[in-house]
Order: sequence, then C-alpha cells, then structure tokens
Amino acid sequence: MNPVKVEFLREGSEDCPLVRLSEFTPDEIGAFRDACRKLHDGGIDRFDLFAQPWIRGVSDFRLWLGIATWDRGLVEQADGTFGWLLRRETWDNVEGLIEPFQRSYSGGNQWLDQSGETALLLSNDGTW
Repeated sequence: MNPVKVEFLREGSEDCPLVRLSEFTPDEIGAFRDACRKLHDGGIDRFDLFAQPWIRGVSDFRLWLGIATWDRGLVEQADGTFGWLLRRETWDNVEGLIEPFQRSYSGGNQWLDQSGETALLLSNDGTW
C-alpha cells in the first residue's frame, strides 16, 4: 500500500489555495469514505486524517475532519492545522462524491469542497 498523498498548495494555480488528495488505491479511498460516513452517521465527531497509516502528508501540513453547525469548509486553526468542518448532512454528500473513486481507478478529479477560502480536491493522478 502506497499511502494517499495529501498536500496543501498555497499558490501555483488560480484555484489555489487548495488541498489535494492523490495517488490512492480504491481501498485507501474507501477508508477515507468510511470516515466521512461515520461523520455523517454520528459514529464520530472528529477524524484525524494524519493519524491514519494510509496517509502521507507533504511538508508539515495536517488535516482533521469535524462536525460544525454550518458548512465552514477548510479552516486554518491557530496551531497551523486545518479543520475541514461540515454539517453532518454535508458529510453524506462528500461520501457520495468519493464513491466513484472507490469502485474503480479514476483518472479524473472531483472537487469535494469549495465552500471556504481553501478548496479540497480529490484527484488520483494529481491533475485538475
């Protein structure tokens, strides 16, 4: 298993800043989808993405997923980490956007969230 690459791109494209998840297998993206499902179903309130063995961060960037009363998107925290903060209902939508990538390899990409100042992109080959 080659861990999912997660990186923060502050600049370099008109779409920046963005967080990109790339280089994943269907099993790895399935684990990510499961976390989104648990956030939606109420099984968990927070998920530390970088505590997972199937995640490989680039530089010092860290990301956790959590529940909010409104869709805040990716929010930089005081400690330098990013929280991806969505309502429970919205995590169901995110799970649905991830599903095609779990069923088979996809060379395409999918914006998972563009509600905050920083967008989140799922792209197996890293392009968009």
